[in-house]
Amino acid sequence: MLDLTCALSGVTATEDDYADTDDYVGDHTDLPEGWTKITVTMRRGNPAWEAVQEVKELTAMQLLSQIPDESRTPDVTGAVMLQIEAQFAALEARREYERTIVDTQTLYVAPAERVEGLGAEITSLCETLGIDAAMLLPEEEVEEEPEKAEDAPSEDAGEVPEAG
Repeated sequence: MLDLTCALSGVTATEDDYADTDDYVGDHTDLPEGWTKITVTMRRGNPAWEAVQEVKELTAMQLLSQIPDESRTPDVTGAVMLQIEAQFAALEARREYERTIVDTQTLYVAPAERVEGLGAEITSLCETLGIDAAMLLPEEEVEEEPEKAEDAPSEDAGEVPEAG
């Protein structure tokens, strides 16, 4: 049994919510009926990897500055860079120094009928994210989109102004 808290309302799942979950099969058997699980995943640059790259660059600059200009051939520069790569290879192979990090956050939303006004919050969230609210709300809670003011016929529609 998961300890679920609705991200929109703060209400928590009760034992009654889990009453029938023993009969569930397939994926998400621990998700009570009516609850919604939202998972957000983002890939971003790893600051630890970036720090290692900076240290490698500084090390290369320091080592290459110690070699006289007339001796700094492409082969010598390549050998120095190879030495630096080898020196940092074990560190870069560690998981915490991968080039990117994947962050995942999971949120839960209670059934709309559990809290007054939650249906409106769910609808607003769905509109913001471009999700069909019918997937998250009971049929009776799905509202028709209100007619926009600019789309509504005006009271004087069809009247032609008199020429003056």
